[in-house]
Amino acid sequence: MTTKKQIKTLFDQLASRHDDLIVRGRFVVVAPLRHVLRAISIDRTSDADFPCFFWHVGHSSIPFGGLGGISAEWFPLPNEGPRRWSDPDFTDTVIDIIERRLLSMLRRVQTIDDIFHVEGEPRSYAYDGWLNHHEPYRIQLLAALGRFDEAIPIYDKIKDWHLTMKNGWRSEFERASRLGALVAANDRSAVAALLHQWEEEFATRNDLLPIYERTPFPFELQQQP
Repeated sequence: MTTKKQIKTLFDQLASRHDDLIVRGRFVVVAPLRHVLRAISIDRTSDADFPCFFWHVGHSSIPFGGLGGISAEWFPLPNEGPRRWSDPDFTDTVIDIIERRLLSMLRRVQTIDDIFHVEGEPRSYAYDGWLNHHEPYRIQLLAALGRFDEAIPIYDKIKDWHLTMKNGWRSEFERASRLGALVAANDRSAVAALLHQWEEEFATRNDLLPIYERTPFPFELQQQP
């Protein structure tokens, strides 16, 4: 398998060249963390000499999970260059590719709205599926953006689902229902407090407090009629 040492060596070298990168295990994360997670990871595949690279984008106001973002999006290395740890100049070549292609793409993702418009590298149907159809994500993102009128019908549909769930989804949907109830009540201060709480817990859980910056969510900046 690809070793932790190989991953750490490559990511430490990459991070040493950029002030806005922080290494966390098999992930390197782009700073700062302001509502949006941006990361790159290396998967420890069964082929010891062949690593798999992924990029990750997601919201940080999520009350569960780690650094995987919306989904793990595979980033294949070019066929015309080194692709294995044992290939000459592998590390230097891969770092150059990451800097030119992935980092520039991830740095363009600055806001929650940008999560919907990632450009520069192909993303899978899984990314758009989780983003546009997974009800807990939808409620969290729409609430943060202040699109309460779009979040309420989703809440009305799923608000009692967790009561009969027997699997691992129960906690996720229960928390989505909790947020949805505050949105439906138009309790904006409570929505803000809960999203900020979840975001700080996300940063703490994933050891990202050094790059976490508490900033208002978009709906907190909207002028009320």
